[in-house]
Amino acid sequence: MTQGAVVVGAHANGLGVIRALAARGVPTVSIVTRPFDVAHHSRWVHERHHLPSLHQDHTSLVTLLERHASRWTGWAVFPTNDDALVAVSQHHEHLSRWYRLTCQPWAILESVVDKDRMHDLAIGAGLAVPRCYGKAALDTVSTPGLRYPVIVKPMRHDHLITTYGVKLFVAGDEGELRQAIARLAGVGLEGLVYEAVPGPDREIVVYCVYMDARGEPSPGVTVRKLRQNPPFVGGARAAEIVAEIPALREATVALLRRAGFRGMAFAEFKRDARTGRFVFIEVNGRPVLFNSILPPTGVDLVAMAWADVVLGERLAVRPTGWQGAWIHLQADALASLRYRRVERLGLHEWLAPYRKPRTFAVWSLRDPRPFGAQSALLAGRVFRASLGIPPPGTSREMHVPADPAGVRAPPR
Repeated sequence: MTQGAVVVGAHANGLGVIRALAARGVPTVSIVTRPFDVAHHSRWVHERHHLPSLHQDHTSLVTLLERHASRWTGWAVFPTNDDALVAVSQHHEHLSRWYRLTCQPWAILESVVDKDRMHDLAIGAGLAVPRCYGKAALDTVSTPGLRYPVIVKPMRHDHLITTYGVKLFVAGDEGELRQAIARLAGVGLEGLVYEAVPGPDREIVVYCVYMDARGEPSPGVTVRKLRQNPPFVGGARAAEIVAEIPALREATVALLRRAGFRGMAFAEFKRDARTGRFVFIEVNGRPVLFNSILPPTGVDLVAMAWADVVLGERLAVRPTGWQGAWIHLQADALASLRYRRVERLGLHEWLAPYRKPRTFAVWSLRDPRPFGAQSALLAGRVFRASLGIPPPGTSREMHVPADPAGVRAPPR
């Protein structure tokens, strides 16, 4: 019987998974969940399904997987966004009757997905964490010692992305904090209010590692974000491989072992511009936007998951020493133009990742159709914007601070 993979979510995260599996000859099914998805256009996708209801109804994914279970029995399931991850994890026992799941049951995974539990877990593991002022509720506005700017982060951010196009809010004063709290409540989300760790986006690093079935970590890779979209509050649009920081590997492994976590993990830290120490932000237990930066390094977490979950093997990892960059091309070009007065990037700084050996989020000469689809979507957005029509499914309002106090690093 042919074994393949069901990749849930067809944004750049899913495209990275599809291409990594294609390199190993694995056939894939792509499940589209958002209007801006493009991965299902890849030449390596064998079958496509649309599931726009996922982000409102998690059981819709379970129903789809049940419907096709007889054809996909023994296939791996790769959730690539939080709603897919939660759906698969919460129905883990049921879906395991037919599928090889690359995530764990909810009893374990909840501590990683839920931001409040993750914060407590990190403290228990001895990691430095941002100060949490409390829940995203009006009572928190009057918390003694609360200093702006603050980060307002939902427990789970997919619904926020659907509505506002961002995964968290930055509030520079009381009015903005009240507005952020109201926005979370408006989409039925709970959240937390944290101090904003000072420093620009390039101070964010992510340690990428795979924890195998025995709880042993693979060799890891450290990725530094260079730019985000939007700045300060969005996902990566340019990143690079940097030398491993041993303390971050130790902290990541300690955290994951404390949680009993198995699978691919991306632990995010930010260097505090005031103290120089790295502060833990969050950990993702599913593929992230810059997943496609990993295969050239030899530390391919998708390949490890396939070997571990489907083949029952520990993949032999041979790091290549590749020190390249990853670029989400269209997002980087557009965001650099839109936020030029916020970021104030010099030409040399902007071009730096383009001058390195590099891989792209979407563009590929061997697999050009996703980029073509992305370009068509962009043209549609530009046309709608010219008519004053917001992108489908998102709000026109999206606050990005011009210069959130203390978020920028001081001059060196």
